[in-house]
Amino acid sequence: MILNEHVKIREEKFGAVIFETLREKVFVTNSTGKDILNLLEKDYPQEKIIEVLADDYGLNPVDIKEDVFNFISQLKENKIIKVITQ
Repeated sequence: MILNEHVKIREEKFGAVIFETLREKVFVTNSTGKDILNLLEKDYPQEKIIEVLADDYGLNPVDIKEDVFNFISQLKENKIIKVITQ
């Protein structure tokens, strides 16, 4: 998955501001959302993102799996990221 070409991200102390310039939409996320975006930009698969976040935050991967999946789904629905087929 990669960021859509019309998306700009500005990191802030609280997390990140996401600008979708084509439709002129703005989204705000907390620091966990910012971490997920950073890992997506590094082309980490969803399972690896869950593993990294669980390790970084001292959580059980099973407990955060659904939240991560839902966040990534929202990014797709809002055309913030797109899936690359190889």
